[in-house]
Amino acid sequence: MIASSKTAPVARRSLMQLQQQQRRGILGISKAVDKRLYRMAKSVMPAISKTEQIALGCGTIGFDRDIFSGSPSLQKLVDTYEPKLTPEEKLFLDEKVDGLCALLNDHDVSMQKDFSKEAWDYMRDEKFFGLKIPKEWGGMGFSTQAVSQVLAKLATHCFDANATVAVPNSLGPGELLARYGTDDQKEYFLPRLADGTLIPCFGLTGPHSGSDATSLIGSDCVVEERNGELGVVASFKKRYITLAPVAGVVGLGLNLSDPNGLLKGKGEEGFTVALLERDHEGLRMGRRHMPLNAAFMNGTVEGENVWIPMSMILGGQERCGYGWHMFVECLAEGRGVSLPAGSVGAGRGVVGAVGAYTRARKQFRVPIAEFGGIQEAMALSGSDALITIAGTDLMNAIVDNHEAPMVISSVMKQNCTERGRRIVERGMDIAAGSVICRGNNNYLGNAYMSLPIAITVEGANIMTRSFQIIGQGLTRCHPHMLELIQCLQAPPEKELEATEIFTRQFYKVVGHGVSNFGASITRGLRSTVDTSMRSQTAYKDGDKLLDYHEKQLLRLSANFAL
Repeated sequence: MIASSKTAPVARRSLMQLQQQQRRGILGISKAVDKRLYRMAKSVMPAISKTEQIALGCGTIGFDRDIFSGSPSLQKLVDTYEPKLTPEEKLFLDEKVDGLCALLNDHDVSMQKDFSKEAWDYMRDEKFFGLKIPKEWGGMGFSTQAVSQVLAKLATHCFDANATVAVPNSLGPGELLARYGTDDQKEYFLPRLADGTLIPCFGLTGPHSGSDATSLIGSDCVVEERNGELGVVASFKKRYITLAPVAGVVGLGLNLSDPNGLLKGKGEEGFTVALLERDHEGLRMGRRHMPLNAAFMNGTVEGENVWIPMSMILGGQERCGYGWHMFVECLAEGRGVSLPAGSVGAGRGVVGAVGAYTRARKQFRVPIAEFGGIQEAMALSGSDALITIAGTDLMNAIVDNHEAPMVISSVMKQNCTERGRRIVERGMDIAAGSVICRGNNNYLGNAYMSLPIAITVEGANIMTRSFQIIGQGLTRCHPHMLELIQCLQAPPEKELEATEIFTRQFYKVVGHGVSNFGASITRGLRSTVDTSMRSQTAYKDGDKLLDYHEKQLLRLSANFAL
């Protein structure tokens, strides 16, 4: 009785503490407050469509997540990624690419708005359109680094050749077929794409939706059955499709719907890719556009009520609605490899040519290379060129490591094309009147007039920076933000569970910010007083320059992660 009377108050206090704890939220405040915070956040958070959710989940996260962590390691980059070329790739670069350049006169191509028949035949015969297609299907089976080097070298000589070779080897049906095509599709298309019998193009961009695959306005198709065969009826208007006037096969991005449920669980509605040859009934290809002064082929792809059997859906019926996954994984190559390669070509070509010009050109009996203003512009251009080359080598190695980094590819596209633009503009400032008049000896005019094209394609830079880099970068690369956003999309019946997830993730976001705030202050103070800061990698006794830059990266990433 005595023991019972002594333990009863303790038991009651424990029960009261447990009940009080249950009434509190995860952050130590009332669950009612947690719920109000959750509902407030949910009220300002727009609904995310199914397609947008798929887009947020596609691609891979790597070093970009490390930067958001506040403590990235250069050792990881050194150990994981190594850009290199095989002897076969080096030989192709030294012989075949030089051979193509010898057949091209940039001024003649610009004036005639086409390559010579000899140049077209050379590109087909030497498999310039099948660099990425595996060898078992007749292609070259080159690495991403090799393709990038080929494109960069072509860009130093003729921008139009760079664009023409880039499309089939990046975001084209060949790459998609090799990864996702059915056996029959691979056997039919890949050998013909490899030897240039069929030149490919990809039809995504529309008059009103741009290159936004989540908004395929005017590209609808409906599942139907005709004569016992399942297929789709599609109507579409595509614009600005590179190589469309000469393409033999087009990959079409379509918005598939199945109102009658004919798919029966085999495939689903949504973004779907179809493969149509040029002579397909109802398909109209090739009304040519003229992108500024450029001569590469670009045009329209159109059709109304075009019947497409399921055998012409890339990957077959099972891949209906799966196009976004396929598209995004290949988009990293077009956006993050092909366009930066053009900027590398601009850097190598312009800096070398203009640098030589500054030594030959004299003003007041002094080479203009001796003038401070010229030296400043050349130094900035050289810096931009080296940064572009280094970033391109890293991006190529990442893709060759079977990764598809959507955010990094967007950073590469926006940053490299902007640097390429600055390089060419400075070159024009320095060369001045010598590159104003068009002709065989004008080595900058065509590159200058083509600048807006690189800035615009694959998403204009102003949009790429705002949406892909800042918006998607924050969502995907922040260690806790995606889970926080996803819980705000929960239906009302799961509000209690979502509230608990929200408060946990909110606490993690705050903790992440606080920890990086402390790191930012301490690393900044150490950098200010020039106190040695221990490297977090294996460079403690190694490369001092790399060690220095890693310290700066740690400091800046802590600031950035705030």
